[in-house]
Amino acid sequence: MNLVNIIGQIEGDAQVTYTSKDGNAKLYKFVVRVPNLYKSKTGKNEDDLINIKAWSSAINDEFALHDQAVVGIEARIHSSVNKESSNVFNEIIANRIMYLN
Repeated sequence: MNLVNIIGQIEGDAQVTYTSKDGNAKLYKFVVRVPNLYKSKTGKNEDDLINIKAWSSAINDEFALHDQAVVGIEARIHSSVNKESSNVFNEIIANRIMYLN
């Protein structure tokens, strides 16, 4: 089972990167800041910044995916390989977004 749950705060406003041909769905890209429990070499807790992609046809998402919004995301990891099969790329694809603030 490929399931990822993320709770964090959106950094910056979501960007619409693609609109479906019928205009009903949009692909949003945004970054979620997630607190990291582990300390870096400097002794500070540094947050993780996670890139998210989400398809949505909900009009509310246009306004709700904004800077500093707190969200819960249920997602999956999508992996792809470049032409030379030497590098694997992972991206987080949201299945569901819950607005927590």
